[in-house]
This record gives sequence, C-alpha cells and structure tokens, in this order.
Amino acid sequence: MNKYISVIILYIFFIYIISSSFSYADDISAATEDGRGVILHDDGTWEFTDSDKPVELNADQAEAFVKNLPCSRGGTVNQFLAKKVEIPSIEDLGWHVHPKEDGFEVERLLLTRQKIESKYRWHVYKSGKVVPLNGKAKGITKE
Repeated sequence: MNKYISVIILYIFFIYIISSSFSYADDISAATEDGRGVILHDDGTWEFTDSDKPVELNADQAEAFVKNLPCSRGGTVNQFLAKKVEIPSIEDLGWHVHPKEDGFEVERLLLTRQKIESKYRWHVYKSGKVVPLNGKAKGITKE
C-alpha cells in the first residue's frame, strides 16, 4: 500500500512539472490594412508573422501599433489616454513619432496644470514588436 502511495505522489509531481513547462499563450493573429499578418502576443507586444520579408514600417503604422495596444486598465492605450486628456487639469501635447535606427520611438505627451510633463514612451521595432520604454508606458500596457 505504501508503495502505491509513493508512486501516485511521484506521478502527480511529474504531471505538475510537465504541465508547468508548457506555455498556454493566447496570441492573437490579425492582418494590417496592406494585408501583412501580425501577431499580438499575450505579453502585449506585436510582430509581423512574415519576418522573412523586408518590413517597411512607417511612422503612421508605428503610432497605430502603440495606440491599439491592450491597456492594463481596459480598452486600448489610446482609449485610456483619451480619457485622461478629458480631465480639465491635463493638457494634451499629442502623439510624437521619432525614427530610430531599428524602428521608431512613439511618445504621448501630457502636461499637468503644474506644467509637469507626463511622457508615455514605447519602442516599435522594424519587425513590428512594441516594447514600453518607461514606467508610465509599462503601467498602462497590458502584459
């Protein structure tokens, strides 16, 4: 009897170890307006599915990727920041896209009544992968 209990405990232990090593990611596949396949990973990052093709990512696409990221507070990043701008003490300084060697840096600037800038910054790689760069962006980007 004691032998069977030991075997059952070992069996449960191995099943636990094996099942925890598998990833149950909920990646979402989509297509851009120009027909290229895109995957939204469960950590909130994007990338093109066809990485063999050279990607001609432009500033508008980079901005759109960031705006459509899922927000940790519900909806998208753009929807969250649009609600924030509706607060009377917040002034919207808009979206800014800066080209970088390996992609684009997308930034949303807000100004408080005390003239303090709030910057939300993401890096969009040429592959389409989006990574939050600062604490404010990490805080609102769903992982």
